[in-house]
Amino acid sequence: MSAIDRFRTYLQTNPGDRFALYSLALALVKAERPDEALPVFTELLEHHPESGAGHLQLGLLHHKAKRWAEAQAAWEAGLAALRGVNSPEARKARVEIQGALDDLEDLLDDLD
Repeated sequence: MSAIDRFRTYLQTNPGDRFALYSLALALVKAERPDEALPVFTELLEHHPESGAGHLQLGLLHHKAKRWAEAQAAWEAGLAALRGVNSPEARKARVEIQGALDDLEDLLDDLD
């Protein structure tokens, strides 16, 4: 049984589990199945909007597909969701997301 199958099986009895959703989405990305990963990231963020890693990875998924506006929206939503959250994980995610937004802005400026 593949990791993808194991996470899907686990999620049948533990729907909304943050770790399993995130891991499934990453496994799908790694398996080059981004169209399947997208709804998993969406589900993760519906259940856990404070998942900075989820917002970052969703934005990266869009970025890789050159969907610049969607990447920007994912990252901006992540910053908004993490506003006021003061955990070490949230602080780290804000820095990473802001860095991704800055890099995207530079890329878009270069494309113009």
